[in-house]
Amino acid sequence: MIYHPSNLWKNKNILVGICGGIAAFKIAHLVSYLVKSGANVQVVMTDNAQYFVGKSTFEALTGRKVYDHLFNAEGKILHIELARKNDLILVAPATANIIAKIACGIGDDLLSTLCLVEPQKLLIVPAMNHRMWRNPAVQENLNVLKKRNIGVLLPESGKLACGEEGEGRLPEVENIIEKMFYFVYNDKFLLGKKVLVTAGATREWVDPVRYVSNPSSGIMGYSLAAQAKALGAEVTLISGKTHLRVPASVEREEIDTALQLAEKTQKLFPSYDFLFMSAAVSDFRPETQKPSKIKKHQQETLELRLVPTPDILSMVSKTKRPEQVVVGFCAETDNPLEEGRRKLQEKNLDLIVANLVDKDKSGFEVLTNKAWIIDRKGKEVELPLLDKRDLAEKIFLHLKDFLQQ
Repeated sequence: MIYHPSNLWKNKNILVGICGGIAAFKIAHLVSYLVKSGANVQVVMTDNAQYFVGKSTFEALTGRKVYDHLFNAEGKILHIELARKNDLILVAPATANIIAKIACGIGDDLLSTLCLVEPQKLLIVPAMNHRMWRNPAVQENLNVLKKRNIGVLLPESGKLACGEEGEGRLPEVENIIEKMFYFVYNDKFLLGKKVLVTAGATREWVDPVRYVSNPSSGIMGYSLAAQAKALGAEVTLISGKTHLRVPASVEREEIDTALQLAEKTQKLFPSYDFLFMSAAVSDFRPETQKPSKIKKHQQETLELRLVPTPDILSMVSKTKRPEQVVVGFCAETDNPLEEGRRKLQEKNLDLIVANLVDKDKSGFEVLTNKAWIIDRKGKEVELPLLDKRDLAEKIFLHLKDFLQQ
């Protein structure tokens, strides 16, 4: 799953520059995703890239001519036009060769030349053999790019095309797209801030094979983490067990039980500016946990004595400094607005997002939420049923307005 607002790429102009590396075939999936999301995608290929994937593939995906030469534009000054008309210039896979050219200001083909025109639009995604990647010359060139504030998404570790293992793999397409999201999102009002997000369900163990929990997917919290990153923040995600991919460039701390979540949140929160408490915390846990599996054939019925778990929101809100902001979440089947108002006051929150739990439509295990945002300055906003990634953006827009009042 990719975490960004659903209309992010609509009518965006994206140039994708493809170099000669085995990972070039992965870029077809990226281009296809962008086109289906409403972007206008222009592909530029080096000569070497076409040994791996043909131009016809990308022309079919984009519905546009693929450019590969400085002088095949019928009189247009192609490198200037392409650089200026696009919102972002993605170079992926970026070889050691193109990295060196950009660092040294060399423009000897279409792609390297257009990269010199508007370098502030560049996002470079290297991919190569791990020994090439660790070559001091490559690393020095990368440092030059970073000093010039050119965007770089570092490669991942794993098995390489040559059969060796190490750092140098092209990042997963989902991570590249999220990095592009962070790059093109213009609002950076959280730049320099630290954001802590809790997400997913806690599990309260009855015995080693059974637990009490809830069906939270974690999508809301993961979407909040990605949105905060796009807004310029340093983001840490405290997550219960989930199958979700961690958003690109977000740190994750994994927990299991409500007690672990309480301990981790209390430990980290003092050094953060914002806390978004979107985890679905079990309200009760078994008073005791059996050390071995409870056998069904040994008893006809099973009685569990449940005790309350810590009220983490109340705990952290009591210790927060005046400049810190705490945003709570509640999931309700009845009267979500009234419950949100009550919890906002009782737990000393700055904002609360009240979600309606409506099976198959809103809340747990679905991609959409019906929500109300309430803040302590008295503003209340009712939102329609939204994709949780769009809801994350709405929450931050409300937060920005709240902070500026």
